[in-house]
Amino acid sequence: MVPIGLSGVGFSIFPASCAIIWMAFSGLLPRRKCSTQHGWRSHFSVVGLTMVLLGSLFFSPPNTCPNVAPQNGNPVELTQVDLFSLPDWQHKPVAIEGFALGMTRSEATQLAGDHGLKFLPNMPTKTVGVQKGPGLQASCAVYKNHGNYVGIDLYFDAADHVSKMGVSVSVDMDPEVMRVSVSRRFRGLTYEFFDHYSEGLRNKIFGPAEGKEKPFIPASAVTRFEYDYPEAGVLVRVTRDKRDDPAQWLDLDIEFSSHQ
Repeated sequence: MVPIGLSGVGFSIFPASCAIIWMAFSGLLPRRKCSTQHGWRSHFSVVGLTMVLLGSLFFSPPNTCPNVAPQNGNPVELTQVDLFSLPDWQHKPVAIEGFALGMTRSEATQLAGDHGLKFLPNMPTKTVGVQKGPGLQASCAVYKNHGNYVGIDLYFDAADHVSKMGVSVSVDMDPEVMRVSVSRRFRGLTYEFFDHYSEGLRNKIFGPAEGKEKPFIPASAVTRFEYDYPEAGVLVRVTRDKRDDPAQWLDLDIEFSSHQ
């Protein structure tokens, strides 16, 4: 807590300093576009800024950091840190291109706009206008503005908060899409997992798990296997063509959710 006496000093300094700075840069003093600059204007500016600094020392809020949702506390950004090489990574929150679990839809939309990205719905829509809209469905894919899918999917709960995040890659992904895929900027073991996926690598990173087969079409050779790691909040999905020997993966995606 700030002592009352110091707090009063701060309150008295700030109005005076702001007034001085205002005088220095307002129309009461020579304007910047004028060819003649008077030394007293600089003097006012220096004095005013000095008083602001003094005021900030005497009157500083105890905590100036923005509020962050508890589940977003210090998330590991996958484009900057090799998540799977970190000790006890299973219990660390993650962020993908800045998107993090617990974000509101409005926060995620603002972040997307700041990064030149947009949301498009994953599920079929009734009209073309809705399909090209801002992505208000429960599941949205992240695209470049006027560009390709970047390999990120966001899932929103009933309260419009990000409840799950997915990263997807495919062996037959178009080169232009692969070039902007967020997984290309992952590092170390995390990058290797997406770029050179294998069952051995999955077992090394996540541990063994029984895959649940979920065919897209009954009796189809192309099928999906899901490997659930609830303690890490991770679901790994691998699409395979069982006609290949050994079976080769076609699509891979990881879904991050809250730890259970």
